This record gives sequence, C-alpha cells and structure tokens, in this order.
Amino acid sequence: MEIEIFTLSDFAQDNHSKLTIVGTFDSIQAKQFPVAHPACTISSRLRFGLKEVGAHDFKLRLIDEAGKEIIQPIEGNINIGAPPNGQFSSINIVVNFNQLKFDKAGRYSFELYIDGDWKSGLPLFLNQAG
Repeated sequence: MEIEIFTLSDFAQDNHSKLTIVGTFDSIQAKQFPVAHPACTISSRLRFGLKEVGAHDFKLRLIDEAGKEIIQPIEGNINIGAPPNGQFSSINIVVNFNQLKFDKAGRYSFELYIDGDWKSGLPLFLNQAG
C-alpha cells in the first residue's frame, strides 16, 4: 500500500474516484483558546497492489503533543477490488470535521493507520495570534 495523498484542507470531495482538494493548510491562528475551527477535511488517496486485494481497516486519530486523543478515532473498512489495470487499485478517503475544538496552542497530529499499523502522520500547529 502506498499513500499518494494525505492532507488537511478547507474542503475536499471524492467525485467518482476523482479527489478534489481545496485550501491545504497545516496551521491555525487563534486570538484566544479554547477555539473551535469551523470546518476542515482530511483527505487521503491510497494505492493498493494486486497482492493487497480484499478487506482492510483504517483508523484516523487526532492527538495533542502528549498523545491524548482530541476526538473519538474515525474508523472504517475499505474493500479493495481487483485492479482494473492489472497492477493497482486506488481509493480515496475523505473525512469532514465541523467545530473541532482545541483547548490550547501547540502541535497536534492527525495519524493514519491501516490494518492496525501506523502509516503516516500529519502535523497541525495551533498558534496564538498577537
């Protein structure tokens, strides 16, 4: 399995296997804390080889600097069919968030797990605006 895309953005959608992503970012400025970010999306495009056909589990976590979960992990299943080109299959995962609450400034991370194994991390910095 290869990760082609794993990003945080203002908006994303999967439209018939075409992934549209708008406004990728990795930091948020806030005048005061706690703060709630109105809306954002985590998007990933994963590529699976012929030997990886079948069912796979995924989990997405959002954690703070201490490793504490900020939200309940997002979990799901994906079923990878036989590659239409005989070599690989691609799948998009799009997760929308509304009103994500952050108690303090600092580094947060989105973590992607496939079949229980950590595959990638994505930092998000919450900064105190002056």
